[in-house]
Amino acid sequence: MSWLDSIGLWWRGLGRRDLARVEAVPVGKPADGLTQLPYGPMGANDRDYSDMQSQYTDALDAWRKNPQARRIIDITTDHVLGDGFRPVASGQLGRFLDQFWRHRQNHMDMRLPAIVDELSRAGDVFIAMFRNAADGMSYVRPIPKSQIVKIEVADNDWETEVAYHERRGPGEEPKVWLSPMHPDAGAADAVMCHYAINRPVGALWGEGDLATITPWLLRYSRMLEDRVRLNWAARVFYWFVRVPKAAVAATRAKYANNPPSPGAIIVHDDSEEWDMRTPNLSASDAANDLQAIRMMIAVGAGQPPHWHGDSMDVNLATATAMERAAVRHLKRRQQQVADMVIDLCHIAYSRAQAVGAARRIPNRDAITISLPDLSRDDNVMLAQAGGELAAAFNGLTAAVGSGSRSLKERALRLFFQFIAEPIDDKDIDGILDELDEAREAMQAITPAPDADNGDEEETEESEPDDALSAVGRIWRNGNGA
Repeated sequence: MSWLDSIGLWWRGLGRRDLARVEAVPVGKPADGLTQLPYGPMGANDRDYSDMQSQYTDALDAWRKNPQARRIIDITTDHVLGDGFRPVASGQLGRFLDQFWRHRQNHMDMRLPAIVDELSRAGDVFIAMFRNAADGMSYVRPIPKSQIVKIEVADNDWETEVAYHERRGPGEEPKVWLSPMHPDAGAADAVMCHYAINRPVGALWGEGDLATITPWLLRYSRMLEDRVRLNWAARVFYWFVRVPKAAVAATRAKYANNPPSPGAIIVHDDSEEWDMRTPNLSASDAANDLQAIRMMIAVGAGQPPHWHGDSMDVNLATATAMERAAVRHLKRRQQQVADMVIDLCHIAYSRAQAVGAARRIPNRDAITISLPDLSRDDNVMLAQAGGELAAAFNGLTAAVGSGSRSLKERALRLFFQFIAEPIDDKDIDGILDELDEAREAMQAITPAPDADNGDEEETEESEPDDALSAVGRIWRNGNGA
């Protein structure tokens, strides 16, 4: 090849480089090649979206791999649901709720624990409700928090959520779900409901129960893994043989290629001293460190340590006292879940009524749930209190049977105050009026004594005590009258 041909090849190659030239487009400019997801609007106190989703992913991963994280969520769900939730109502509303709850597409008794798990784990639960156009029945389908990229709110009220954007496949536009609060929700085949816990003021998104303790769960897991790796060293030991200086080389050569086997009997003279040594793992120090981390996890979970299998050498009285704060927290969570269930039932019935599948006007207040007991010990205490209350009612009945109305009002007010059930003046007046009406009715149906009886018998003069109430007689006798 001549030098002229080489120059021609070089020139043609340079032209090809010019054709293959690439210019970088700044991020955020048109044609930058990046898909922008519609994050926001976020609340004033919401986390950054990427941090929030990372937190959710970490909590889900911890729930799958860490037994403590799984147990924390399970304890919450077990206490909140107890023996089960069942919304009830009267009439047509009650029949619809029973069908909605037991429908084969819902199976709410089986589905509700998973929903409560997700609510505790993620801090948010998004529930899509698909309406069957034939019978108006709604089908419940939870959607993971990681799939929701945007929450739309009303222009004049940021707490009124009107739509949600769900992430789709690469290059696809997000799917928009209407909230039941949206003006066009009645005509939509499906709507989405959003429920959140641990939500600060000014935030649209909630935070899961594992958010604050996930770092400590990871630290505890790493420390345990380190201790497991170190424990193999506990089975490793060394023989230290002390011999005179002149015999060191010979003794080393003797045992270099023929070390003593386990269980071997070694016979030596007074010139050798054998000493076995093992690594010092500092187990006592590690135990204190591990217990401190477990305490951080228990505090963050709001549950006493003995619920997680850590007895801490406490007695029954201390353990019972430690449970009080946890029970109060679980009681509040139970009320939140009950409100969520009632809201779902109300929305399902309202959407059925909107297509003519139900006639009765929706009434959210007509739906009730009997919350299960958080502790079986409460039943014993309630039974004892019921017995004492029945005895107190007998005394109260005698006190308000007759006598001064002011004294009756005072007795009623004090009685209900002592049983921690305050009562207002309107209710007191109503109780006393009903007692007066019942007394007058009894007097009207009581037969009068026979005045035509020929054998008139002298009757003892009625005691003036009959005009006094039971409280009045007690007061008089006590004052020596």
